[in-house]
Parts: sequence; structure tokens; C-alpha cells
Amino acid sequence: MEIKDKAGAENVMVDHLSRLIVENHDTPIDDAFPDEHLMGIQSGPAPWFANYANHRASGILPHDLSFHQKKKFLHDVKTYFWEEPFLYKLCKDGIIRKCFPEWEIQGVISHCHDSPCEGHASTSKTAAKVLQAGFFWPSLFKDVHAYVRASDRCQRMGNLSRKNEMPLTLSLKLRSSMFEASTLWDPSHLQEATSISSSP
Repeated sequence: MEIKDKAGAENVMVDHLSRLIVENHDTPIDDAFPDEHLMGIQSGPAPWFANYANHRASGILPHDLSFHQKKKFLHDVKTYFWEEPFLYKLCKDGIIRKCFPEWEIQGVISHCHDSPCEGHASTSKTAAKVLQAGFFWPSLFKDVHAYVRASDRCQRMGNLSRKNEMPLTLSLKLRSSMFEASTLWDPSHLQEATSISSSP
């Protein structure tokens, strides 16, 4: 590696900076970095799965549990898996889903329910969409039901009446002229006509 030094007049950038006049030379140096608190923990409510995540990540048990609560906790924690930085749960249908905190639940439900294509479905269909997206929280069906009931567009739509329902079976209506035309071209009539015309 070879370093070549340029004279001040040839190095335009350094020459310009050296000629700037700074009025106040007593300005203290700011040692604070803007991203210094990027990974800082904000005070607020812990997510519902905090105890499960702490146990899976570091083996820490919650300290305020009774004997029966501790036994239930150790039984339930077997279905949770820690893959940093997320916690996953093995659900009863055998699918592993990501655990979601409370403050992100409304955004997931609104995305699955309010979509312009096949949106505004019932509680069960919207909950199925959330589960198919791979998300889980304990009060999933209750929260989805409350969201659907509060949806103004769904409540205005109401149920379909008998008048607006589509028929479940197809019914063909033939006009009498179509029926007469089909009888004229019946193959049995053609055979009779050819046998009459061929006889002497």
C-alpha cells in the first residue's frame, strides 16, 4: 500500500475546510450517538407469552405461582419453542404458529377481515385466515368475533333473504317450440321416414 500526499492547494476539499472561519471554538464535543438507545427496553405491559419465552430462553420460572399453577405452566410450556427473537407454539392441529403480542392483534385481524378480495367474512372464516397466516394468541376467536361484530360494513350488510339466494339446483325451462323442434329431429322419426320413402 502506497500513500501519496497532496499539497494543500491541490487537495481542494481539505484546502477549503482549512480556510473556514469558526467563530466559537469552545463548543464541547457531543459523545452521544443517535442509535445508542436503539435496543433499549421500553416500560410497558409485557406480552402474554413473556413467561413462556423467559422459560424457554433461560429456564426461568415465574416466582408467584402456586403448586398447581406451576404444574400447569410446566405442562403448557412444552408446546412452546423459542427461536430468537420469536416464540412459536405447536397448536392442536399439529401446525407451529408464531405467538403474537396484544398490540399487534388488531392489525392482523383487520388485514385478514377487511381485504377487498374475499373480505368481510364471518368470525370462523376470518379466524381461519389468521390461523392460515401462521399466527396464534389465546383469545384469537374471541377477539375476531368482537372485531366482526364491531365492523360497521358487516352489520349493515345483514343476512341474505330467500329472495336473494341463488337456487341450489338447476332448472331448465324449455319453450314449446324448442320441444317441437327436438321431436322433429328425433332419430326414430328419421328411420320411419326413410323406410316409408324407400318402400315402392
